[in-house]
Amino acid sequence: MIELVVPPLLGAVIGYFTNLVAIKMLFKPVRPYYLFGRRIPFTPGLIPSKREKLADAIAKVVRENLLTEEVLRKRLNEEKVRRSLEELVGNFLDSFSQNPDRFISGFISAFEEKRLGEVLNLKNIDEKAEKVIDSLLESLNGKEVGELLPPGLKVEFERLVDEKLEELVETAVKELEKPEFREVLYSVVRSNTERLKSYLPFVPDSFFETVSLRLSRLLEELIEKAAKDPDFRLKISKILWEKSQDLMKVRLNTKGSTGRKLGEFLKELLRYYGEDLSGRRLGEIPAIGKLVREDLAPFLGKLVKEKKGELSSVVSDKMLKIIEEELPVVMEALDVENLVREKVNSMPIEEIEEIVLKIIEEELRYITLLGGFLGALIGLFQIPILL
Repeated sequence: MIELVVPPLLGAVIGYFTNLVAIKMLFKPVRPYYLFGRRIPFTPGLIPSKREKLADAIAKVVRENLLTEEVLRKRLNEEKVRRSLEELVGNFLDSFSQNPDRFISGFISAFEEKRLGEVLNLKNIDEKAEKVIDSLLESLNGKEVGELLPPGLKVEFERLVDEKLEELVETAVKELEKPEFREVLYSVVRSNTERLKSYLPFVPDSFFETVSLRLSRLLEELIEKAAKDPDFRLKISKILWEKSQDLMKVRLNTKGSTGRKLGEFLKELLRYYGEDLSGRRLGEIPAIGKLVREDLAPFLGKLVKEKKGELSSVVSDKMLKIIEEELPVVMEALDVENLVREKVNSMPIEEIEEIVLKIIEEELRYITLLGGFLGALIGLFQIPILL
């Protein structure tokens, strides 16, 4: 009886443990062993000895079949990815709209030590601003002043002139009564009488002095008398009104010398302030911080809150488009193949063994059992020979 049991049992044990040892030798030992200066065969194990080739093979498979541009581009265009990105952008916009000042302050704090010229390309801005100035002057050429004013503002200007006309006349009359005006009046009369001296050199200076004084007093009396006359005030009012209307009808000539000088002045002013601002730190320009925190932050918070849905869609679409367009550059910069190769080579062999076993542990168990089965089968075939 024992002759019938021992051969298949022994064959099964030998087949089972042979396959088990072979599988273990895939990973063990992890380093070479030497005997009398010679390396013992099969040390280290298959995978430790071929680690670099394994890393190359895995890296190549990942690059050519798993993380390709086509696979990533297809994934980016899936609706699930788009919705996830929109949700992510929406959450950020919610946080921003609830406390825009915190985000703006953080932005300013991050850049306040930087010079404005480092944050913004002021040269490019200057060039565009100069083009805007040229375009603006071109569009203003030949237009009346009244055309440039909004209808409401023009009506308001005319109403203001009409309301303040009497006040303006009264102010003008008071100016005429001031000593300063009398001095100016005397100077004008005196300068004109001085011209007569070249024609009347024999007349003494005292005569011209007296004439100038009397003429200036006479003019003062006439002005004072006219100022009290209602008709005079009415004439001044009419003149002021007509001048205000004439002002509205004046056509601008921006192509003439005055227009060119104005354009050059504006450009030069822009360059001057641009150069001055470019060398200053953002923290040294309180107006920017005040403008951004007090005006821009509340405005942006309200805008983001009202247009959250539209902004989420637009921003996510733009982000996806940028990622898709720049995907070749990103893939090249990431260098997936080299990244995977370095990662596999840097992993401990025990960790690689654990990963491989998680994937094919069941298959390896079946291989071990198959070894036992084949060994038992061979043992059965040996029974007739032994008997």
